[in-house]
Formats: sequence, structure tokens, C-alpha cells
Amino acid sequence: MTEEVTKRKVYSFKVDKETPYLELLAEKTPFSKMALKRLFASGAIWINEGKTDRRVRKVKGTLKAGEKIKIYFDPNIKKVDMTNLKCVHDTHNWGVWFKPAGLLSQGTKFGDEFTMLRHVEKQINRMPYLVHRLDRETSGLIIMAYDRKSARFFSEQIRERQVKKFYQVEVKGILENDTGEINSPIEDKEAITKYRVLKRMVDSTFVEAEIITGRKHQIRVHFTEIGHPVYGDPKYGEDNAHPEGLRLVASRIKMREPGRKHWMKVRIDPEDMLYVEETTEPKKEFTKE
Repeated sequence: MTEEVTKRKVYSFKVDKETPYLELLAEKTPFSKMALKRLFASGAIWINEGKTDRRVRKVKGTLKAGEKIKIYFDPNIKKVDMTNLKCVHDTHNWGVWFKPAGLLSQGTKFGDEFTMLRHVEKQINRMPYLVHRLDRETSGLIIMAYDRKSARFFSEQIRERQVKKFYQVEVKGILENDTGEINSPIEDKEAITKYRVLKRMVDSTFVEAEIITGRKHQIRVHFTEIGHPVYGDPKYGEDNAHPEGLRLVASRIKMREPGRKHWMKVRIDPEDMLYVEETTEPKKEFTKE
């Protein structure tokens, strides 16, 4: 049975005897075997084992009696250029990666082929752990752990606010003060953003913002609240469209390395910045505090 499917849909089938994946899905769904192989590869097919779902990528496999297989199909998932995704600093157990704008940090039930997490998994040939996230529209630095021990370490550091995250932002209008702090709850949770002005333009201001807390869309919400929405933000603010998209980049991270006492600073390449300050600071820097 082969026909074009144009709407997002979930297909679910339970078997009462052992049945090969491909044989069942080719018979029960409108997808060709070639299309099904692409869905397996893209991470859109799951098997339910009791209370948990497990993503399956290999076409050759057999369902056991009582198991359920699901296809999460979304025809609107688009290919994303992955060439700008790169590792800025790498170790055996963790790394700092640059995520380009337009790329999801991680996938959904409907697939993970064009996501940062899946791409890194292919690069290092093992399952990485996403320590923190960036919005799809935001580019910049993300810490990726390559084992559970490193993931726990960085997660604890973030909870204790020992990972310092800095962003370059272009906001609408002119900020009068050279430095400032926005302390305003988001969804009834504490949210604090500090900033300093980098440069004032004709109708915009480049700032470096540090998020003390990590709430959803925190920088975007906070600058909108003070009347200076981020340029290019499709969700917050008015009359702040920008031809280059969201003007928000996670530009610097300061953190402690697992098993070491010194602080490490990592910044993105100058070509990925919104505004290049005159500085002699190296791309990677180690300091003791």
C-alpha cells in the first residue's frame, strides 16, 4: 500500500506474534519500503516495551508478541544545513560545540535527523548528553557531555550557577545605561539577566548579556519587558524584524572542568559573532580563582 501522506500523523500497531518490522509496516501503512527505511534512519519509529518507548533505527528487526510499534510522521520536517555545526573545544569526555541558528538542539518523537544531538552522536560514535539547550533560532555555544559522569558534573554546576553563560544581543532602540540588571520573574520563577553595552548604533544597541538563571526565552522576554526587544525575534516584540533573523548568539561560556580546580573560558569564532570587540583574549583561556 503506497500513497502520499501530507499531514502529520501517528501510526500505532500492536502484534500478537513475532513479526518483522518492515513486513508489518509495509502492509499496514501507506509508505513504501524505501520511505519506511528513511523514517527508521530519521528516528521517527519507536517500539513500546511496557511503560517505555525505544527509538529504533535498524530496519532489520522483529517485534515480539505484545509489543507495539509506532511511526511519528511529519511531512513538514525540513532538511537543515549542518555544515556550520562545529566543535570549538573537545576532550575525551565532553566538548563545547557551536550550534548554528535554525538547528534544533535535540529531536522529538517525530525524528532527530537534523538536530545537534544526533549529529554529535554520529561524530563521536556514542550517545552524547545535552547539558543545556539553545532555542532553534539562537546560535552559539552548547556544552555536550560524552558520558554520564561528565553530564552529572555539568548539570550540578548549572544548578549551582557555576556555569557562566554570556550572549551577544542586538536590541531595538538605544539603551541609556552602560550596564544594567533585569530582575523579573518568568512563569512565577526567579529570572535575572545582567548586561553591558558593547556599542550603540542609530536605532539599536549591541549588548553582552549574562543569564544568572536559565528560564525559557529569558533574554528575549526580559529585553522585551524593558521596551528593547531583540531584533529578529519572531515571537516577542513589535516592529523588530531583521533580515538576518534572531540577533542573539551564545558567545562565551565560563566553567570549571571536571576534576580540575581552574576556570575555563571558551568563546566562539569572530566570524560567528554579532559584534567583534577589540580584544586579545584567546579563544580558550584558563584562569585560577
